[in-house]
Amino acid sequence: MKYIVLLCDGMADEKIESIGNKTIMEAANIPLFDYMAENGTCGLIHTTPEGMSPGSDICNLSIFGYNPKEVYTGRSPLEAASIGVTLNENDMAFRCNLITLGENGTVMEDFSGHHVSNEDAKEMIDALNENFKGTNVEFYSGVGYRNLMIIRNCDVELKTTPPHDITGQKIQNYLPKGKGVEQILEIMQKGSKIATKANNSKVNAIWLWGEGRKPKLKPFESLYGIKGAVIAAVDLIKGIGINAGLEIIEVPGATGFIDTNFKGKAEYAVNALENNDYVFIHVEAPDEAGHMGSIEEKIKAAENINNIMLPILLDYVKNNSDVRILVTPDHPTPIKIKTHSDSPVPAIIYGKDVRADENREYNEFIKPSFNFENGYKIAEYLIKKPLI
Repeated sequence: MKYIVLLCDGMADEKIESIGNKTIMEAANIPLFDYMAENGTCGLIHTTPEGMSPGSDICNLSIFGYNPKEVYTGRSPLEAASIGVTLNENDMAFRCNLITLGENGTVMEDFSGHHVSNEDAKEMIDALNENFKGTNVEFYSGVGYRNLMIIRNCDVELKTTPPHDITGQKIQNYLPKGKGVEQILEIMQKGSKIATKANNSKVNAIWLWGEGRKPKLKPFESLYGIKGAVIAAVDLIKGIGINAGLEIIEVPGATGFIDTNFKGKAEYAVNALENNDYVFIHVEAPDEAGHMGSIEEKIKAAENINNIMLPILLDYVKNNSDVRILVTPDHPTPIKIKTHSDSPVPAIIYGKDVRADENREYNEFIKPSFNFENGYKIAEYLIKKPLI
């Protein structure tokens, strides 16, 4: 048996008045998603456990089949694993976003530094390392604005805020708080000056968040009895895969944005199933569009998945009888609020031993045949449940 998870990051939304009081999924032309809904089983997944925030780290852990309340130690340690950074027990990892502040440094203008290029980002990270040489602070390049900072032998207990949650807002009330915060604020202040001088991009500050210590995940294969692989452009998802003992497959042209290699991701996924039983395909584009507040880009992202990826995946199912696909967002990223919400997400299971239910379209208002309050149980349901 083979299993495909198509994770459409942040694709779920709320009704939007300017597009006829429809959601993005209702407004988009996505006939292959609808075909899968009509011929599969649809339901809801509560990916954010009570008392936790609907971050991509927590929500994707749920879809992978891990209980975030048991395994979550922070976002950045997962990303650190994806770029080969080893954490010791007393080290702390942080996400280091390269950002743009407006209004004389008081407002979060753009959490991605207006999508700073990999080349410009690396130049800034190199400059930061040169200036912090000889300290316990280390910086590591990621993809574009998404980078990492490690503090060795760090004794802090902080509350931080994701920068994509405060777009257009004054930053003063969202700066890090807690034990050891003085060092963190000093690094942010000094680092912002260094990054600004490094090149002529629109980046003028760094933002530290998503802190955490070394994670401990049981191997995916020991939990579910199958070998698997991960295809993603973002370090967070790769990091979950590495910590879970899954193979990481790099796809040329995968960017984590609307210009990503949609076709390549689908093609590499079906090829990965030659040596694996399970492949997790993460598509970041809908989430990025949601954070931008762009209706047009989010509709385009959904339609690109439908038009470019699904024909390849459905053709694979057609030619291989023992396959199941789970299609789901990890969380909604509503255009209205430009950040994540903790609403349950609509999901489809399609393929081997899956009986069609009464749904005919795929959107946020499906009639659920399953409803997982503990979202992490979806993996066991997909892999081990005889659905007919």
